[in-house]
Amino acid sequence: MVKKLLVGISLGLVSISCAAQVVPAANSTHAPLALSLGGGMNYWSGDWGTGDINRWGPTAWATVTVWHDLSVIAEGHSMMWGGNDFASNYKYYTGGGGLIYTSDYWGRFQPFGKAEIGYASLSHPDNFTGHFHDSSYIWTLGGGVEYHTVGNLWAHVGYSYDYFPDFHSSVTGDNHTLNPRGFTFGMSYRFGPTGSKF
Repeated sequence: MVKKLLVGISLGLVSISCAAQVVPAANSTHAPLALSLGGGMNYWSGDWGTGDINRWGPTAWATVTVWHDLSVIAEGHSMMWGGNDFASNYKYYTGGGGLIYTSDYWGRFQPFGKAEIGYASLSHPDNFTGHFHDSSYIWTLGGGVEYHTVGNLWAHVGYSYDYFPDFHSSVTGDNHTLNPRGFTFGMSYRFGPTGSKF
């Protein structure tokens, strides 16, 4: 009798655990291979000693969803307009790519985080090295939010923080990392029927 009871309990537990393995389908609004294109303006700080270098420039980006809310991103930034007289000799251009995670959990507001690697070209004021231009590979970390406005259009606000390594400092005489950083404002267009979902 005890053996029959134990067998019955075992069968019941196995059938319950098997039933618990049923998982509902994912309901992400980011369809596989969904394309997004965007553009706008940067307002960045140049990380140049006490020189107050804050400049504007155009920016553009593209993303392709690879899995659920994870996409690959390619984008470019620039700093080339505005600022004070000291800033007029400072121009910064970047291009890179990496991964971006965009959460659709918050509906119309969709926060994102990104990590990229790229290449940058920097024209700068004199740092007593005899040259006024440097270029280097860079790393970028950033985040922000996209907000559904109408149809397939999404307002985009982001922040990026660059790591430009091995830059020679005229103050310390050492090589260190510059950190240009700032905000991006613009619009994204998400293609396809899921582009208007939130």
